Amino acid sequence: MSQSNGIAEAEPTRDGPLVRLESDFAEDGGFGKRVLEVTSSDVKVLDQAGTTLLQVPIADIKTAKNDPLVSGGRLLIEMKSGEAIMAVSYSMTHAQEFSEAARGIEQLAKGQALEINLKHEKTRCDKCGRLLPEKDGVCPNCINRGKTMLRLARFIKPYRSKGFLLLGTASCATLVALVPPALQGRILDGFNEGVRDPGFLFQFVSLWALVLVIAAGLQVFNGRLMTYLGARLASDLRTTTYRSIEFLTLNYFDKKPVGAIASRVTQDTDRVWFFLVDGLPFLVINGMMLLAVAILIFSINWFLAICILLPIPLVALISVKAWKPISNLFFRVSQKMARVHMHLNESLMGIRVVKAFAKEDSEYEKFLRRSEELRNAHTRADQTWHTAFGLMTLCVSMGTVIHWTVGGAMLFRGDLRFGQFYMINAYLGMIYGPLQWFASVNNWFSRAMAGAERIFEIMDMKPEPAFVGGIDRPMVGDVEFRDVRFGYDKSNPVINGVSFTAKAGEMIGLVGHSGAGKSTTINLVSRFYEPDQGQILIDGVDYRDLDLRSYRNQIGIVLQEPFLFHGTIADNIRYGAPDASLEQVMAAAKAANAHDFILAKPDGYDTTVGERGARLSGGEKQRISIARAILHDPKILILDEATSSVDVETERKIQEALQRLVQGRTTFAIAHRLSTLRNADRLIVLDRGKIVEMGTHEELMDKKGHFFDLVQTQSAVNEIIGVGMV
Repeated sequence: MSQSNGIAEAEPTRDGPLVRLESDFAEDGGFGKRVLEVTSSDVKVLDQAGTTLLQVPIADIKTAKNDPLVSGGRLLIEMKSGEAIMAVSYSMTHAQEFSEAARGIEQLAKGQALEINLKHEKTRCDKCGRLLPEKDGVCPNCINRGKTMLRLARFIKPYRSKGFLLLGTASCATLVALVPPALQGRILDGFNEGVRDPGFLFQFVSLWALVLVIAAGLQVFNGRLMTYLGARLASDLRTTTYRSIEFLTLNYFDKKPVGAIASRVTQDTDRVWFFLVDGLPFLVINGMMLLAVAILIFSINWFLAICILLPIPLVALISVKAWKPISNLFFRVSQKMARVHMHLNESLMGIRVVKAFAKEDSEYEKFLRRSEELRNAHTRADQTWHTAFGLMTLCVSMGTVIHWTVGGAMLFRGDLRFGQFYMINAYLGMIYGPLQWFASVNNWFSRAMAGAERIFEIMDMKPEPAFVGGIDRPMVGDVEFRDVRFGYDKSNPVINGVSFTAKAGEMIGLVGHSGAGKSTTINLVSRFYEPDQGQILIDGVDYRDLDLRSYRNQIGIVLQEPFLFHGTIADNIRYGAPDASLEQVMAAAKAANAHDFILAKPDGYDTTVGERGARLSGGEKQRISIARAILHDPKILILDEATSSVDVETERKIQEALQRLVQGRTTFAIAHRLSTLRNADRLIVLDRGKIVEMGTHEELMDKKGHFFDLVQTQSAVNEIIGVGMV
């Protein structure tokens, strides 16, 4: 695999290195060039001139890892002798690549095949070299607008009959709009020729009125049809984008703020809708109008037509020259707007924390800065647009001046009738009026295409693997980890070489210090992430071969911070089983010790819980989440600190509910209070990503090892807290 910028490559060649990376730091911490080369036999570090600064045999290496620092990182190689070698340092720009390289060195040291991905997040466009608005984002300057428009046109396919109807009626509306100036010119010519018959005037005025009625009818019909098509296309885009987002991996959500993701569904689709409803019809109708009027003017007098249309190339030139700069400026506006939305979303979601720390002024200052950045970007974009628009207005005015100069002279000489002069003057407005706004439509088009490209970027992303098409069968509940390794930073595994078996119906307690790998283990069981190495077997089958939807439908999760959706209590309990009857919902609530407090609410099971369950206490939310899991009836149950944030009485009720919930299910439990895991069939004690002890509560206490130390430490802390509260 190779990078287009030449920074990283991982291609086994006959004579070259397996991995070659360039860093941007020298040994003294200043900027400089160092090259890491990894072959099947050794690891080398070279300076800019190609001189070897370090050479380490692969056979002597135990492991390698990326050591993150404040402004960058360094590649550390641990030798079998115990010596640690700092091979090369680098900025954060290259940290991801060197993390993968460290994993590759470790694979080679263990005699494994090299399986790494050196694809890094792009900060600059490969084509023009400009900074991207966001990492791995779309370059607004290099968007293939024609290709994007063609792809957007695929969404029109279900509505193509109405699209053709709109095109036909728009053509009719264009032809009808040409009739009134011709009628007016004929009336004026009649007066000029001495016709004084009122019937002559009434005939043409009546026809004129009829044309206006037809034009108004076509305008109403076209407007309604355009709105119909635009709204449905935008809705299809919005729902398709949301659907694509739902199936992205959690890695994407780990890297992207929620506000930035939400703007793809809202802001970007709105831009496309605006262009489809207003911009595209404007281009089509006025493009046809321009062609038709040009033909009519040439049919009246070709010389005058050439003269008055001379400013058009100048208008087009200004439009083309201003198009890209203006579109880039407005793209920057959209990025600033996304930042404002992101901060607004974050500050409102965390309003309790803001108030708790009295940080209203601080958050206001942040919002003010982002708002000022948006204001400045908007001001610059709008000022540039108004400058271009003013120049085009001048060109349009010159077209009228040319008509009155050349056409007026022809009128005085008798080479042009007065009615023809008037018709051409009326048609000029039909040409130059819309022409002034073509730059604005270009701006709409650019913003819409940029939004569409961001939408298609989401649609083209790789979804979660094997969401459909895998093995779909009822689960027994046997879970086995075989030498599982996983790290969010691939060179720094959070769990490393973990192996254990959980039989169907067993309760496994996961114990360890913060960062030991407990939450990562249950994330792997839930298949939110997949192992970098090793296997996770469900009923003897690698769970990557299972249908993901079917697998997750047989898993229940009770989180430390339960998430409830805005709606009623009953809706939240039946979230995993939407077809459940009220009797089944109540039975689940009773099993979760939630029935009594629900009935105490004014609306009972129809009580609205508010956003994220804000109208309920922590214990109430937790018991509703347990009821939700009970009704879901999973084969594998995950309890993540389910009782860590409640009082003693609430904890007792939750513990009773959990005892009912775990019956007959394979359960993985993480508990804040170690004493709550006494009933677990086995405890797995994790330390720095490895299993250090395994056994029952009594066995581990008798062993007086890591688990015993954890219990003693927790008991001592509880005593200190108790003394402090006296």
